[in-house]
Amino acid sequence: MSESAAAHEAFEMLNAATRQEYRGWGDTQTAARDRAASKAGVTPAQAERLWKHWRSMKSMNADVYRGLRNKYGHLCSIIENAADAVEAKRHEIEGNHASLERSQTAGGRAVSARQIHHQADR
Repeated sequence: MSESAAAHEAFEMLNAATRQEYRGWGDTQTAARDRAASKAGVTPAQAERLWKHWRSMKSMNADVYRGLRNKYGHLCSIIENAADAVEAKRHEIEGNHASLERSQTAGGRAVSARQIHHQADR
């Protein structure tokens, strides 16, 4: 991997961590970047150098790259766990919906949702 590609990847990982750390109105991008860098084990000065000069960097500090890569991996696992939880909830809802449809059959014929709502309104 060339240094410019490593610098680009490191910048993208720092950028993703910065977006995760951003607290909204009143926060600054620099403060969010510094928090993200600290959590990744990177000094704010190293993060600033990467942030400002990633396009022209001839070399990439391996410790900075490794710290950002580990932080990015952690962010990805958080997102994947959240996606898995949403998927599990979807399956649970679909299962409940299917069992509800089976229990709402009357004499072997299906009862439509409109009929159920009409009966409930009575």
